[in-house]
Amino acid sequence: MKKIYYIVSLAILTLFTSCDYNALNFPGIGQGAMPVNVANYKYTLTDADYATIATAIKQPVNDSITLLKAKLLTASKTDSVTINANIARLNLKFTTDSTYIKATYIASNKFFNSNLLAKDYVPYLLNTNYPYTDKGSTFIATYSNVDYGDTLSIPAANRITLSAADYALMGAGSAAQPGYYKEFTGSMNVMNYLNGLLKLKFPFAVSNEVRVVSYIYYDSNKTTKKQYRILTFDGQNWIGTTGQFLNNGTKWVFDPTINVTMKKGLNPTDDYMLVVNYVKANQAVATPSLLGLYGTTLEWENYYGFNGYYGEITLKPTDRVGDPDYAKLTTDADKAAYLTQRTQEGLAVYLGLKYPDAQPQVGGIDLYCNVTVTLYATSAINYIYRYQRIDNNGFKWKYISRVQI
Repeated sequence: MKKIYYIVSLAILTLFTSCDYNALNFPGIGQGAMPVNVANYKYTLTDADYATIATAIKQPVNDSITLLKAKLLTASKTDSVTINANIARLNLKFTTDSTYIKATYIASNKFFNSNLLAKDYVPYLLNTNYPYTDKGSTFIATYSNVDYGDTLSIPAANRITLSAADYALMGAGSAAQPGYYKEFTGSMNVMNYLNGLLKLKFPFAVSNEVRVVSYIYYDSNKTTKKQYRILTFDGQNWIGTTGQFLNNGTKWVFDPTINVTMKKGLNPTDDYMLVVNYVKANQAVATPSLLGLYGTTLEWENYYGFNGYYGEITLKPTDRVGDPDYAKLTTDADKAAYLTQRTQEGLAVYLGLKYPDAQPQVGGIDLYCNVTVTLYATSAINYIYRYQRIDNNGFKWKYISRVQI
């Protein structure tokens, strides 16, 4: 019996130590590679998450206090005096040190603003709740942002100041409801209230509609102030600001990647018109045939093919006849390669005009941009082009890749 047991054990040992077994069942094991936990998260912060951030910020001080309290258990009377003084000194930090005062403010009011940037604070939450993900993991977080964002680009008709009637719609039966004092406080879930109100006021909203909502807020410092939030409709709810974070192999950090979808429009600052006007002021000075017209104003150009009227980059041969370089080409392959190169160059120009102050790195992280753009050959097809910022001036954006969506 012992002999049979020994033979079976030896067979099992041989099986599990075999290189062939590992190679077949666990590719990479035994060859220097280890399994990775690369994950992609999408999450909306809850009220409790803001408290978690504050706790994480205060953790080093609290850990020190805990250690000192443990020493008190065996300390002499003389040493206890010193230890208690150190504990008191550490506790005082929570009410005198701006780092911890800000953390408490975030936990009490449950939002970020221009002085309390989400990019600086959300990583505390991720490093606490998602410590075991590996390099390359990403996290898209939706959070409450107050008094922070570009409101000038939002039409006046989409900027709302809450009226007494609006507060009443959200409830006025007790001090715990906005309508009672006609204001919000940190004890109220402001986003839930605003989401419900905007659903009532704009029942036919479509995805990506934006509203700026101004209101009165009574904060944890017992200060009454005016605030605004920029909210976007995602097809079901009005949500706050969204930011992306990544795991750099050591910890979670803010991901500065820019995600932009080019939109049609004939104003000088509209996406496609940025390039149209650039061509008008540069290439078209020497070659007027690069200008294209719809009606009475310049709305498209033949050099890169940007079209503000339809909101697309046109690849149609009939739309590029004004480009003398394109007209010289005789084969379909050469024409296709030419249009590909010009499209990539044109998008680099667009990014240079759209983000003139962009830096190659933000917080030590390389800056990339994902541009969603419409190309038209025989039909309209959307692509995402990925670029990397490689210099801090001009149009130094390097094309990386593209994918059809």
